[in-house]
Amino acid sequence: MSRPPYAREWTAGADQYAKAANKLTTPWKEEAKGLRLVGHSDLNGWGDAFQIRVNKGICYVAASGINGNDGITVLDVKDPRKPKVLNQFRDTEAARTHKVLQITPDIVITNSERRPEMKGKYPEVKGGLRVLDTSDPVNPKFIRYAETDGIGIHRPIYDARRKLMYSSGAKDGATGRVLLIHDMKDPSNPQLVGEWWLEGQMKGETPSWDPQIMQVGCHEAHPLGDYLTAAWWDAGVILLDARDISNIKMVWRHSPHETHGWAGANHTFLVPEGSEFAVVAQEAVVVDCAHPPAHVSFYDMRNLQVPQLISTFMPHDIDPKTMRPRDAKWCRTGSRYGAHNLWHGMKADDLLYVCWFNAGLRVVDWSNPFDPKEVAYYIPAGNAERPCPQSNDCFVDTDTGLIYLSDRWGLGLHILERTN
Repeated sequence: MSRPPYAREWTAGADQYAKAANKLTTPWKEEAKGLRLVGHSDLNGWGDAFQIRVNKGICYVAASGINGNDGITVLDVKDPRKPKVLNQFRDTEAARTHKVLQITPDIVITNSERRPEMKGKYPEVKGGLRVLDTSDPVNPKFIRYAETDGIGIHRPIYDARRKLMYSSGAKDGATGRVLLIHDMKDPSNPQLVGEWWLEGQMKGETPSWDPQIMQVGCHEAHPLGDYLTAAWWDAGVILLDARDISNIKMVWRHSPHETHGWAGANHTFLVPEGSEFAVVAQEAVVVDCAHPPAHVSFYDMRNLQVPQLISTFMPHDIDPKTMRPRDAKWCRTGSRYGAHNLWHGMKADDLLYVCWFNAGLRVVDWSNPFDPKEVAYYIPAGNAERPCPQSNDCFVDTDTGLIYLSDRWGLGLHILERTN
């Protein structure tokens, strides 16, 4: 079978930008259709931003760590034209704490993903979940770690109906991240109650995939009733029967990367509330299109036992042989091009908001998932230090309709509104 070219050896983290073959010298100008910039914050220099949560005019922005900032910025966004930094608290450099979830008005959860090279310097830092008391929302206070194996947790997802937390995290003896489940009935004291991994991940097991072309591991899992939709990196998307969380069972696994050479790195597999169709977002993990760019796929999930891939979305034309954009502009920036994160709070009737790294935020009408159409986009302006964006995460405040967009590379927080 013919496969598009891949850079099998690639650099992760901040080093990938420093070692990029291409480098933009002229900053890109802002581009927009159907979206307008309302406000912006450089987060007091903490411009490398990751996950966002907004509630009643208070905005939490977790730092990405790409530029060396680790912690959370608290902003007053009641006047979105003038977002005001109220507080910043720096976390230890020993761990990535780049995710933030508000579980209740008084409890916020962040991840703790230890940096292995820092273990000797900071032996006291634990991997897992970090629990914060936000009864004073401007001055969160650390309560405890919910400690897990190894380096800890990468991405937690909260299931409010079952009061469970589904996280991708480390497990001693496992290759790649596994699924960890915490009971959150007492949200200030998470309790590990379940775990699952793909056969072959645990030491001594025979891999059920080809290790030569695939890196496997849980990235995130979302509730679908008592089932879970899990994105398992190069191993594709997985449906899990989680009716008994102490005995989770795989229903099926589907991996176009494995069978057809499509982009891997499955990031999100989500069936929005009220829908029978799924949205799958991959993550572009390399710069300059060293891999075929990640994209968005749509699945017909009306028969849970038999998934059907029905369409895909890319904002720019792709050559079917190389699986790279026909316009080479996107691949000559020294940065990532391709999909990353989408707004998790979407419901069946909402538009799809998805971050596309240097192509900014893309807004897609998927009311007909067989024929998704882009209706708006916003590409932030670059600057002399970061000539193009690396749009990373987005959050829609359903109370105001405003869209919050973070940039992992240093361009800060953009607040947007729809114009069409």
